Amino acid sequence: MSVTDPSRALLAPQYATDTADLRFIRTAPRHLVGRSAIAEVLITDWRQLGPDTFRLGAQWPRGHTFYPPIAGSWHDPLLAAETLRQASVLVGQTYYGVPAGLRPLMDEMDIEVVPGALLLGPRPAEIRLEVSGADVRRPHGTLTGMTLEAELMRGDVFVGAGRLALRVPPADRREHLDRARPPTGLPPQLEPVPAAIVGRLDERDVVLGIPRSAAARRGYNWTLRIDPSHPVLFDRPADHVPGMMLLEAARQATQAVCAPYRILPVELRSAFHGYVELDIPCHIAATRLPSQGAGEDAAVRVTGSQEGKLLFDSLVVAGLCD
Repeated sequence: MSVTDPSRALLAPQYATDTADLRFIRTAPRHLVGRSAIAEVLITDWRQLGPDTFRLGAQWPRGHTFYPPIAGSWHDPLLAAETLRQASVLVGQTYYGVPAGLRPLMDEMDIEVVPGALLLGPRPAEIRLEVSGADVRRPHGTLTGMTLEAELMRGDVFVGAGRLALRVPPADRREHLDRARPPTGLPPQLEPVPAAIVGRLDERDVVLGIPRSAAARRGYNWTLRIDPSHPVLFDRPADHVPGMMLLEAARQATQAVCAPYRILPVELRSAFHGYVELDIPCHIAATRLPSQGAGEDAAVRVTGSQEGKLLFDSLVVAGLCD
């Protein structure tokens, strides 16, 4: 059954103690969602409904500096991914004892959305997340990992669903993360792919660089452009490439494969196999998968590797907007 099948309802908690309407009048504290800038906080409200069930509210702006509307008509589907990521940080800290300031690491992220539910309206979109936790691992009373499944609603309209498998770093990695600072030994920044080809307006937001060698430039191959000063992708210091940056690389690679058509991603299924280090070139490659019919959405597999080791792969299914 598809993760976004509207008939697949989350199990209702047996003792819902707080089912009042969610509030969308202020954002959650920044530290609870792993953000430094208030403007990047999407979560507005939250409550626990049962042992491993939660309800959260989020607001998606009609305009965003990094996740602007797609073709001027749809909210960026990656807002759903960022919303789920922020929800996981909040739920982990508030209900599972994850230390403040520690960001759980993503092992898998699946997002699927309904395009009609993403259309812009006259006001920001108020999103309700119905979240359940599964495979909660506490071998010695300390959380080491879990999976969150969420359904996203916009009023009574089903927006989509997501699944996020998380891993909490061990103590030695936590200390490393806590001390993380922007590295000084980054590889030289490569020339970016033309912004329009990857669906961007600002060259600084392009995360795909043109490889230097002619052989590497054959086909759909790029080198990840890492800018630790980027105000959104590196909102906080990190000692490895953030997962949301890799999702953005998958989206931009898919856009480049489908150019000149503008894409609306409707499904992203991603796996993170290891840390993508900041000081080692990361090779991004994309392959368009065969379509069954001319009118079907485009399906693209995107991979990220360092020194020949696969560290990230994503299947992106996207509709063609124009």
